[in-house]
Amino acid sequence: MKKNTAYTIGSLIVLLICAFCFVVLPAFTGSEGQQNKLPPFGKYNKREITYEQDSDFANYVSQYGQMFQAYGQQLNEQTYYTVFKYAFDATVRKFAYEDAVNKSGYVVPQAAVNRNMVPFFSDENGNYSSKLYKQTDPKTVENLRKSIQSGLVASRYSDDLFGSEEDIVGSEALYGLKESDAELDFLKSYNANKRGFQMALFNTSDYPEEEKLKFAKENQAKFNKFDISIVTVEDKAKAQTVLKRINNNEITFEDAISEYSLNYFTNSEGKVTSAYQYQIENLLVNKDDLAILTDLAVDSVTDVIETSNSFSIFKKNGETKTPDFEIDEYKDLVSTYLRNYEKTRIEDYFTAKANDFIAQAAKSDFDSACTSMNIKNVEIPAFPLNYGSVAIADSLNTSIEGLSSADTNEKFLETAFNLKMNEMSEPLVLNGYVAVIKYTSDGNEAKAADTNDEETDNSEDDNTADVLSNISDLDQSSANNYILSSDKLENNFAEVYFSNMMN
Repeated sequence: MKKNTAYTIGSLIVLLICAFCFVVLPAFTGSEGQQNKLPPFGKYNKREITYEQDSDFANYVSQYGQMFQAYGQQLNEQTYYTVFKYAFDATVRKFAYEDAVNKSGYVVPQAAVNRNMVPFFSDENGNYSSKLYKQTDPKTVENLRKSIQSGLVASRYSDDLFGSEEDIVGSEALYGLKESDAELDFLKSYNANKRGFQMALFNTSDYPEEEKLKFAKENQAKFNKFDISIVTVEDKAKAQTVLKRINNNEITFEDAISEYSLNYFTNSEGKVTSAYQYQIENLLVNKDDLAILTDLAVDSVTDVIETSNSFSIFKKNGETKTPDFEIDEYKDLVSTYLRNYEKTRIEDYFTAKANDFIAQAAKSDFDSACTSMNIKNVEIPAFPLNYGSVAIADSLNTSIEGLSSADTNEKFLETAFNLKMNEMSEPLVLNGYVAVIKYTSDGNEAKAADTNDEETDNSEDDNTADVLSNISDLDQSSANNYILSSDKLENNFAEVYFSNMMN
């Protein structure tokens, strides 16, 4: 099992003798340039996560900073944020693990602390040196002892749950979650159950211009452009007061914009910026109020109309402009509207095309139908049923065109793995595509037929090690996600970081 490096005792102790934290600490001086004490970055179970010398958080910053530098990364504003975020998460995990161990009543034996201190007072031959120990500042020794003790508490929980490379008897881990032989056999054989496919792919961005124009002409009013201004306030009674002042000529509409309007939907002059009819309609709580605006005379003002989270008074400044679908502005507008509001219309169009393809392929064959109908024919290499591309098994290549996010598309996976050999699917709506898939391969073609016994044994050992390592990683990832989403965590990391630590 892979050791969780966040709780390796050696890595914790190194923090006490490195200079990185003392370089980083003054580097962030707050927005006013003064080295004031930073507020807590959060709390876990009411325990503050503070960035100050010798704190767990500062020590982890030190550790991750050195790690970044060791891998050749420059420490700058971007990497500092990542370093601090990793350190914050590690501190939260440590606090959670310590809470669990302390609740159990476990006490770190002083012999264990002493044993882990020995390497830090050893000579060049690796032998303990009492001289080095006596020459070390007592405060440093005490801090070292406390850090070791704290690290052993956290690692006790980590080792009990996830195991440790240091606690193995024979080939068996002494601690950590155990896997049954049946479970291991199942996971090791998971990649044996693969399927490969062909896919006829229709890109919905290829929706024909004539279809767009047909829709536009059938829905011309949606693309009328208003010349209109708004006074917008949050309270209805206030909106009625403003309207009364406008109607009594106590204030002009333009002055009402300056004095009262929140400018939710407008520029600074109060003019509506998204002024096509379908956009105006989207502002209205009651869609029937659109008729009030379409019938409004130039220079006239409406009564109070309820809009999104507000109340508004509209004024028509000029005549409404009808669309000209021959110019690029309106062509682009119609395309955008269809993508955002009429996606099913586009998908239905290509679904019909896909059904035509299925009928043609049934008469001839898949490849011939793709060629004759000029449809993209995509090969999907064999993959196992692996929802979310979990690392414990091979996965679908989602970089293939049309398959972005397909590994989490239940409809796609269910359809694919219910097909019979050489059977075609019904049209499938994917992310921006419509597809027809055909089950063509069980994934056995690439398997070697003449592997000798020694190679088989080595492969078996490697496969087991890989599975165990992946299980450990998944276990730790699950624990991490659970802790960081716990109700016990008060997470103010981003707010404190960007408010206090960016010059």
